[in-house]
Amino acid sequence: MKKLVLLVTAINIVFLFSCKKEEELTNTELLCRAPWVLSASVIDPPYFFEGVGSISDYYAILSPCWKDNLWNFDESGNYTKEDGAQKCDPADPSILENGRWTLSSNGTTMVIEPYYYYWAEYEILELTKQTLKVSSMITDTLGNNYNWTETYTHK
Repeated sequence: MKKLVLLVTAINIVFLFSCKKEEELTNTELLCRAPWVLSASVIDPPYFFEGVGSISDYYAILSPCWKDNLWNFDESGNYTKEDGAQKCDPADPSILENGRWTLSSNGTTMVIEPYYYYWAEYEILELTKQTLKVSSMITDTLGNNYNWTETYTHK
């Protein structure tokens, strides 16, 4: 019986010391771990697109060649939007967009500049090892406001 107790104790000690506490990553480290791919895009209230109508699930109408694009962040504050495997036009460059990104001091907002020739500010709703969920306010030419929420996952 003593041998059994010693064996169980030894096994428990091995497991205790072999379990590593998961390290906490900063928001910058979480953003820069790997490329992000769009997995959902929702507009609230629904937005009217010519030829499509009013929709809230923008991801549903995106062409597959846009759904596989990669958003890469590096720790020096640079970002790129890179064409994925499915190109919309074979003549398109591999890098579709590049610029700078910054996080607010509390890590709740991110500014991207330039973003399609202007800057964009995102509220970070969720940032984990596998998910980046951001929201931004878009105003159309009539002054109507739309909340655009995008979810990204790692490729």
